[in-house]
Amino acid sequence: MLKEIYDAIMSRCGAAFGLIAARRLWLAWGVALAIALSLFISFPRISFFLGNDGQIVNFWPVLERQAADPLATAGEQYKDQSLHDAKLAFRLTLPLTMKVLHVDWRGLLAIQFGLGILMLALVAKIAMDLFGDRIVALASVFGVASIYAGKAAFLQLGGMGDGYAFAFLTVAVAFRSPPVIAAAVIAACFTDERAVIVSPLVVVYWAMRHSDGRRPDWFNIQTFTSAGAILVAGIIRLVLMFGYGLHIPIGAGKDVGFSVLPLNLPGVQYELPHVLAGLWLWPLVACIILVRKRWWFSLMAIVGVTGAIVAASLMVLDVDRSLAYTLPVLFVSMAIAAWARLARQDLRSIAILGFLVSLAFPVNNLLGGVSNRYSEGNLMPIELVRFYKYSAAP
Repeated sequence: MLKEIYDAIMSRCGAAFGLIAARRLWLAWGVALAIALSLFISFPRISFFLGNDGQIVNFWPVLERQAADPLATAGEQYKDQSLHDAKLAFRLTLPLTMKVLHVDWRGLLAIQFGLGILMLALVAKIAMDLFGDRIVALASVFGVASIYAGKAAFLQLGGMGDGYAFAFLTVAVAFRSPPVIAAAVIAACFTDERAVIVSPLVVVYWAMRHSDGRRPDWFNIQTFTSAGAILVAGIIRLVLMFGYGLHIPIGAGKDVGFSVLPLNLPGVQYELPHVLAGLWLWPLVACIILVRKRWWFSLMAIVGVTGAIVAASLMVLDVDRSLAYTLPVLFVSMAIAAWARLARQDLRSIAILGFLVSLAFPVNNLLGGVSNRYSEGNLMPIELVRFYKYSAAP
């Protein structure tokens, strides 16, 4: 009986994706519907739209000051180095974008929305390049739109830059052009330090992408470009440190470092599964393939980088958004599944099941609370009712 129910659900979902895939503008329809579903399940908290949210009040002005003076955190300007402001020294992508384009925080949000749409479209492109199947591509778009990494551009409106970083990392694996890869990796590295930690997965992706099925190809123009971009980002960072005095007060205060580790460890059993939700199916399948193929170095590279971002995430208070930087693991895993030449039906099953689990997972608060953290959101009807109540309040 359970098998019949499972088969019926998968068949209905496959048919629904098939209807979208048959349309002339299938990708546009898919991205639009995925965003609509994502926002219905996870809508931003009303305080963003009322203009009194703490992130808008406190964080966007910091970016505006940083745009006016990108070296604002040099020297001893920040006496209280436990402030959030003092930890943004090398997160220059957003303030420089603001400065170069002469936009305010509203302009950055508009760009962020555009990058969010682009990112979901590129997820479909990546899946099509790997598998050549529209249903797998659409299910992948809906799956990514159901986790924080895919909806950060629409849900995280406080200027933290996650939507930018996730989009840049996606661009780096979606295009073969070396200049595009290099620019995307460097931009991601200067959006958030977490992107620096996971950027080696871009190298792993291109090694798998060029695999002939017998072994990864670590020596191609894309892997060299990715590795070179990481190196360049590191050199620029050193120049800014020793030439201009930029620094991050690691461990200052009580919100970073080993002092928060005991607080975060109990929650890892929830946070780690919830960050990719059902899309962990792809890494699970990829690890099984690598073990069967005995590609131990590739397996260690993937597990090592993933372990590094998990370890770093446990040493900051915002564990949820930090763990979301595991997103490139998904793309690497899809590349491994592609050269393993899994059957089309198996690929569709993984993609659709991953989406369904992600949709129902507490990452969306469908089964969770109503605190509406920036990484979760509430059901749209709930937030609309709250908006009506609080906007009409005297």
